[in-house]
Amino acid sequence: MLATLRHFTFLGLFLAVFGMSTGLHAQQDSSDTEAEVKEMAQKQFERMYEKVIENTSDRMVLTGGVKPFAVVTDTGDNVKVVRLKQAEEMPAELALEVVRRSLRVLVGKGKVGATTLVYVADNPNQESEADKVLVAEMEHIFGLTFAQLTPYTMKDGEPRFGEPVVVDMEPSIFKTEEKSGEEADQ
Repeated sequence: MLATLRHFTFLGLFLAVFGMSTGLHAQQDSSDTEAEVKEMAQKQFERMYEKVIENTSDRMVLTGGVKPFAVVTDTGDNVKVVRLKQAEEMPAELALEVVRRSLRVLVGKGKVGATTLVYVADNPNQESEADKVLVAEMEHIFGLTFAQLTPYTMKDGEPRFGEPVVVDMEPSIFKTEEKSGEEADQ
């Protein structure tokens, strides 16, 4: 529980300090509108991250690991966990790509406003005691994008989370690509 509270504290601190303005691509009419968008996105990210921790901790206790999954906020502001049965049976790298592509399809249908892609990776910090990190790639329709890497170890069948690190990342779900003239005409 303490580790979860630290996660929320750190995420809230990060979002407040950086104002989530680094990736904001939408043009706003006023600073009030921009502040409202940031506040809305922050609340959505916090609610999605809460679902991530709930689902990850339970899975780690039961199976000792986590297959890639996602948490989304739909256009009705509902937070939902997305697990693909097929992905549960695949190797982790393939499952990650399948979940990522599935999120792109959902986003393309206009039903999703924010995503969190969750998976486990090797810890890039060689000096850390934790061999693995829980990665939460968070993206918002308004261009806010970052990843939170949380080192963890399993102790007595329970996950013990370390201090998370927030890093910039390129969007992988809400990509905006220029369409060629032929595609745009169709």
